[in-house]
Amino acid sequence: MVLPFGVQADSSGFGATKNAMATEFYAGFRAALDSFAGTEWPITLDVYDFDEATGQVVDHDFSMELNRYLSPSDFMDELAQLDVRYVVGPFRASDSESLAKHAAATTYVVNPVSREVHTDGLPQLIAAAPVRFLEAEILGRLAAQDALVRPKSRTVLFDLGDKTSMLQRQAFVRGFHTMGADTTKIQTWDGRPSSNLAARVGGDDLVLTRFVLLDDKVLSAARILQGLRQRPASQTEFWTVSSTVNSPSLDAFLLLRQPIIWAQTDRLEFAQYENVDAHIASVLGTSRSRWAWLGYDMAMMLLENDPEHYTGPRRSYDWGQTPGGGQFNQAIELYRFEPSRGVNPVAVPALP
Repeated sequence: MVLPFGVQADSSGFGATKNAMATEFYAGFRAALDSFAGTEWPITLDVYDFDEATGQVVDHDFSMELNRYLSPSDFMDELAQLDVRYVVGPFRASDSESLAKHAAATTYVVNPVSREVHTDGLPQLIAAAPVRFLEAEILGRLAAQDALVRPKSRTVLFDLGDKTSMLQRQAFVRGFHTMGADTTKIQTWDGRPSSNLAARVGGDDLVLTRFVLLDDKVLSAARILQGLRQRPASQTEFWTVSSTVNSPSLDAFLLLRQPIIWAQTDRLEFAQYENVDAHIASVLGTSRSRWAWLGYDMAMMLLENDPEHYTGPRRSYDWGQTPGGGQFNQAIELYRFEPSRGVNPVAVPALP
């Protein structure tokens, strides 16, 4: 494990970590390994600090008050002699890529959190977090499938006027096109709150419409929901991402009056793992830590004998691979809420 702990010697002469994210991730990862203690598979975990400012791996030896600073190539050369299977970390995409460039053929570098990892030309690199904007692309695939089944329905995509919104919309259209649907049928509306948004949404004709908001900007979402209130719920669907659904700033009554379809990277069911949560709490002193849960999930995935389509307590893993490059996680969770049926998972449309 190579994470930016930010270790510094304390008054007792031992190291104290400064990075809570790294510390919590390690605690969850270690808790998962401890659950395998005494099994037939011996597991050795070596932990290193990572200096993000210099891009070097730091091997601390507080007993001798000696720190070794290793370049990515020197560090990976040492690991090749130790027959290391996985290097988990660092957090930043570029740092994991630097290690993977020098990895032996039997060693894999796993980035657990970054959604900006480039696996092209790096066959020893594994990007465990789904690529950015994958939620929008999967929603586009689902919308295309739905449009082909219900040809008289309509898709309205909101433009929030910034670069992120543009990239989200491009991903949605790409997914729509991949399923063979006509992208010219997608209507793009101004989604900025300064526009006459609520009136346009609410005053529109009563064609069955999926209104797609791919960002979590609260003011835009609030205006859209105000407009949806004026439409029959039976002719209205609100498609979005999980951060919108989970926003405490939105009116729950307006949000839940019509069907909602949303995408997210985490599994809803992870909250049901009380035993795991208690285990993490016993190690960390707290529970519901996002980073501890990801650490636990990552360890369980790596310990799985056949992790190709592994479903962990926090994430699902469905691996794709770039030609001549590394692996990337292409798993996204889709859910649908209906006032009469509650929340249910939706199958991700298979590519034609």
